[in-house]
Amino acid sequence: MNPKPPALSLTASEFARSGNETARLLLGMRSLLAESHASDGHPVLTVPGYGADDAAMATLRFFLRRLGYRVHSLRLGRNFEGRSNRIQSMDDAAAFRAEMVEGVVARIAEIEASRGERVSLIGWSMGGLYAFDAANRVPDLTRMVITLGSPYGDPRGTPLFGLLRWLNGGTQPIEEQNFAAWNDMAAVDDHEVPVRVFYSERDGIVSTDIAKPAPHPTVECIEIDSSHVGFAMNPKVFRAVARELAASGGGGSEHPNPGEATERRRPSPVGPIAELRSRGA
Repeated sequence: MNPKPPALSLTASEFARSGNETARLLLGMRSLLAESHASDGHPVLTVPGYGADDAAMATLRFFLRRLGYRVHSLRLGRNFEGRSNRIQSMDDAAAFRAEMVEGVVARIAEIEASRGERVSLIGWSMGGLYAFDAANRVPDLTRMVITLGSPYGDPRGTPLFGLLRWLNGGTQPIEEQNFAAWNDMAAVDDHEVPVRVFYSERDGIVSTDIAKPAPHPTVECIEIDSSHVGFAMNPKVFRAVARELAASGGGGSEHPNPGEATERRRPSPVGPIAELRSRGA
């Protein structure tokens, strides 16, 4: 059975809701910093989603840097294919994903070599898949993976699938597309890198049907109330990211049900409105 995209009402309200989340974040930044967990200073790499560049996660980097983390951007420019290699099929999408993962792996190796410590990865949307795959490739260099609203499963569970297929001139029939191979990528290889999967039932782009990877002892799925666009500008997300990074402890993770992914619902109330901070990293 094919996954269904989110309700049209959620998709249509994405920008309005993310604007509200952004305003609450900026107005409450000072109190959010004051109440967040202290950092041990380990390196963190942010990985933006498809069509975005490093600027999309600049506010999150500012926040984590103020907490004491050594935060790095991906430095691959805008995550977008060229005119000559547009994504017109699932095979094209898999090839582009593999290309992006190569860049993420190289950046992880560069940071680890310069810092001498394993790197935590935070990926938003498709960037979460690149981070997830990179951890499978270089678990010895990766401390933790946090993904924000990432589409692990069948991309027909997002309204962007049909739109991008039309914009890119895709002509291969849907029934001939290799969705199974894409879905198979959402599995953790045999490593102990903790993976925290943040998803939202009110995500207007990625449905909950495709928002989680295959179960694994190192995977924990955490529901957060957020729009899809707002994952990179939501105070609840920032608070939860800081908590998970502080608890990472350099590797491994404990779960109440070994052999299965753990799922938690942890609502976080927004702190009181504080002074506006409009400048960041």
